[in-house]
This record gives sequence, structure tokens and C-alpha cells, in this order.
Amino acid sequence: MKRTAWIIVTLLLLLGSIPITASAKEATAKSWKTLYSEYIKKTLMDATRDRSYDGDFNYFTLVDLNFDGTPELIQGYSLRFIQPINIALTVQNGKVIPFNYQGKLKDISEGIFNVGMGGFLPRDENRGLHLYKNKKDGTLRYIAFVDGSGSYNSNLQVYEISIQGTKFNDKEIFLADIPDQEKTDDLPSYYVNQKEVNKSAYDKAYKQYFSNLTLVPSKVITANYTDLFNNEVNKFVPNGIANFINRYSSSK
Repeated sequence: MKRTAWIIVTLLLLLGSIPITASAKEATAKSWKTLYSEYIKKTLMDATRDRSYDGDFNYFTLVDLNFDGTPELIQGYSLRFIQPINIALTVQNGKVIPFNYQGKLKDISEGIFNVGMGGFLPRDENRGLHLYKNKKDGTLRYIAFVDGSGSYNSNLQVYEISIQGTKFNDKEIFLADIPDQEKTDDLPSYYVNQKEVNKSAYDKAYKQYFSNLTLVPSKVITANYTDLFNNEVNKFVPNGIANFINRYSSSK
């Protein structure tokens, strides 16, 4: 009887010392939905304390930039020329990881990237974020169209967007700055790959660039700050964050 008892105790000790398998660890890992929900909630709480996201022009966007089946989370502000991106996250190995920006910020950039938040909103064909397929090799690429306007001019910036792992890059391929001729004597200016050109060369390059691409459907899901948090009562909108997250999963 004592021998049997010792055998049982020994087995229990051995089993207790067996390391947790990878599959068991994966089973306890949080999903991207949970990770982003928790992050958004904390971000909104922190922002509410200092009122930094108070307004109708702060947005959260979900979009799968690296085509791995899990969306990235982008947060920023978009109004006229003010377009800073404040947060950009991806999920790797069950953790939320910030983008590692590979570009060089311009002096006029107000956010963490050169591309503005307007380039990560679902807008019309000539504004916002769109997915294109190369007609020759079938590769996919996201292109962000960021439009801005002010008292004396308006402009359109076009960026190629790419991310490998956590390494993010935004390449400005076109820029057109159009002054209001009724308010200023400044002339329009045009740039291709950050080199100034005349309008004819700009139009030719623009047409040629997009002639090699086909616009394809993409999933870009956005929520406004006010969809998630009610400042009047200082509380989260009931199911606001969950609805935003679930809209991505239910959207085709």
C-alpha cells in the first residue's frame, strides 16, 4: 500500500514538472480583438483625462496592411491640414507591438509618420486608403491619398504604404499643391517622387503610374472618437468598442 502511494506521489511530481507545451500557451494567448479592445479602452481613458482626443476628428482605423489576416490599428486626427497619426500597432506573438518607422520625418510632420491620418480613412476613390493590384505580377499594395485644405491653398499627397514585420514605410510618390488664386499670387506646384516638375510632367507620371494598377476591394474599418466615448456623461458608449472591433470581422 505504501509502495503504491509513493508511486502515485512520484508520478504527480513528475507530471507537475513537465513544461507547458506550445499549444497550451497558444490557448491562453489573447486574441487581437481582446488586445485591441483593451488598448483602445486604456487609450481613451488616458486621453479623456487630458482631453487630448476630445472632438469629432479623432479616428481609429482597422486595416490588414501586411496581409497576414490580422488587422493593424491606426489612431490619429484628420481636419484640413492637421493630419497627425499618433498610434500605429500590429499584433505579433500575442502582443501589441508599435510600428518601427523606417522613413525620415519632414519638418512639417506633426505625427509619427509623414503620411497623414486622412490616408487611413475609407473615403472616395481619390481620397483615403485604397488597395491596388499590379497588373503585371499581381502584387498588392496600399496607397494612401491624403487631401488637405486651408484658407489659401489645398493639396493632395499620394503615398505608397508598406509594412514588413513591424517595419513601416510611407513613400510619397505624388504631391500637388494648389493655391487659391483669388487669395494669393502663389503658383501651383507639383512633385513626383519628391522632385518638382511642371503640371504636364505630373499628369503624365500620375496617369502612367496608375495605368499599371487595378483597384481591388479592401477592408478599412473606422470609428470616430464619439462612437466610442461619450464626453457629455464621461462614459464609454455601450458596446462602442466591441461594435467597432466586430465590424471588421463581419465586413467582407
